[in-house]
Amino acid sequence: MSTTSPTSLPGELPQHFALVCSQFSRLAARRSEVGVGTVSWRVVATIDRHGPLRLSEIADRERVSRPTATTVIKRLEEEGLVRREPDPADSRSWLVSTTEQGIQQLAAWRSQLADGVGALLEPLPDADLATLERAAEILAGLVDAHDG
Repeated sequence: MSTTSPTSLPGELPQHFALVCSQFSRLAARRSEVGVGTVSWRVVATIDRHGPLRLSEIADRERVSRPTATTVIKRLEEEGLVRREPDPADSRSWLVSTTEQGIQQLAAWRSQLADGVGALLEPLPDADLATLERAAEILAGLVDAHDG
């Protein structure tokens, strides 16, 4: 890992930040033992956050192919975590929404993620935790402004 400060190489900050966020996300998933692949809980979380979505919207938001999204949705539907209903605006399309069981499972996954990530963050000094809290707020704002 490079010890160069981001301010000395500002052009590298976007790439470095995106890579580290991705690596941290994978580490958090491994440490959290959610019992499913990250695509499953991300898809349920995306539907829960945005409300019913078309399959194409899910594929776009999760940056996966339509066949991958179809496979994931089919499996989640078989597990009772999501349901498909006809789109009232387009009878050829379906809207995918979370079920009550899906909402409960998402809460369990979030709790497991909180435990796994919490164990990683616990030893950090208060100043670092405050910095990470602020960074999370900034990232959430960026996501809200540019997601969809």
